[in-house]
Amino acid sequence: MPLNIIVVGETGAGKSSVINLLADRDVASVSSDVDTCTKAFAEHKFKVNSTEVCAYDTMGFSSAYVDSLSRLVPYEKACNLISSLKSKINLVLLCTNKDKLSITTQHVYHLFNDFFFDGTVPIILVATYREKETSMDSWWSRNLKDINKFRLRFAGHACVTAQRSRGPGVDLRYQQSRDALIQLFGTATPHHRVVLNEPVYPLFNRLADATEILTEKCGLSSREAGLLTRKVNPLLRIANIVLFGETGVGKTSVINLIAGYNISPVSSGVRGCTLDSKEYRLTANESHLRIFDTVGLNSPTVNQSDYLHAIKKAYKLIDALNRAGGVDLLIFCMRGGRLNDAQLKNYRLFQEYLCEKKVPVAIVVTHLEQEDSMEQWWENNEEDLKSFKIDSIGHACVTAINKNTHLFKDKLEESRQTVLRLLKTCVHEPGTPFFMETDKWLSAFLKKMGHLVRGGNFPKMRAIREKLVEECSISKERANVIIEELQRQE
Repeated sequence: MPLNIIVVGETGAGKSSVINLLADRDVASVSSDVDTCTKAFAEHKFKVNSTEVCAYDTMGFSSAYVDSLSRLVPYEKACNLISSLKSKINLVLLCTNKDKLSITTQHVYHLFNDFFFDGTVPIILVATYREKETSMDSWWSRNLKDINKFRLRFAGHACVTAQRSRGPGVDLRYQQSRDALIQLFGTATPHHRVVLNEPVYPLFNRLADATEILTEKCGLSSREAGLLTRKVNPLLRIANIVLFGETGVGKTSVINLIAGYNISPVSSGVRGCTLDSKEYRLTANESHLRIFDTVGLNSPTVNQSDYLHAIKKAYKLIDALNRAGGVDLLIFCMRGGRLNDAQLKNYRLFQEYLCEKKVPVAIVVTHLEQEDSMEQWWENNEEDLKSFKIDSIGHACVTAINKNTHLFKDKLEESRQTVLRLLKTCVHEPGTPFFMETDKWLSAFLKKMGHLVRGGNFPKMRAIREKLVEECSISKERANVIIEELQRQE
């Protein structure tokens, strides 16, 4: 699979020259005439050492007057490129030939980082035409204060020249520039991984509230932002998956299995708080996925204290799902063995209480490494699952244990391919997800979760209100509305 790179920047920033520098030969047309520069985007394939590279040379952005006819064209061409992509983009090279960080460069950064890729693709700043500098990297030193001031989070930088000297011998500055770019490939390799330790505002929300992003960060007018949003709104949303199950069933191991490497350390089985969640971004079958790894129930019921502790976790999860645009798929992770009541309650907690029976469920059965045929577990237990009224649209019987033996390695790879096939079947182009306004979603969920409190002793509304205000940072007015909804529901 090639390394896919988008090269962007202002008109005349040297984008084509950077591609030629990487290829070490002329593959992209270079022009000093603005009117004859790249009109849309051009695809160039070449090798860098042993790495196959596919570089997309894009139309240059300019500082044309707001609402001028030509101003929106490069944005539209960028949308066409993004919507036409069949593979994941590993890296964005943002080129500038200005001596100082320009406002147009900032706008292009936010267009690709915030609007198109939602922080999932590393962006490298490439300062071009540095051949006259005593030290080419001095550009970065001069502009670092402004880069930090405007909160541009570059994954790396390279200050380069693409000019070859005409004299004999090795061109040290040219080779230095090429080496600097090649070293940055490590930002996108070897596993194309993107891990979010803290969730950011996800892509769907960026598009839903695109006017603010495009006007405040990308320099467009409200009219221009509206036109652009209508073009890309249906194209770029990431599928959202909620992974749930008891502690210790191997949910994190399943995420690592999907990723193909250890994207997250596997816990030792220590109990987390019910509805604790962590968001991951990864790629499967060349599609972006957002997976919420959650902590489920470890017993069929909860006490009042557990219920109150779960309120903050439930709010965090529901708010994140709301911003992400809803839930496309639930994955129920369960340990191979006898079915139990806690598994049924976990299924109901997420499929019925959280998603109101409106989201499809896929099942992943883990810890089957000792079975001669892992699929046999499903054949033996399918009828029992139906008797528990646990429905699914697909399943995978797997092991996610990464032991250094030939037998386990074979079963691990078999398991990974099984899960990837499951995802390919169950996650199509994101359709219409289950989605509710955060406060209504939370009140409905808390009401249903009250059925799990031992003895039917639902916590006092005053205690719930305190949790909403003090731990969820919800205003008293909003908390009162949630409480009213909670009391009104049947």
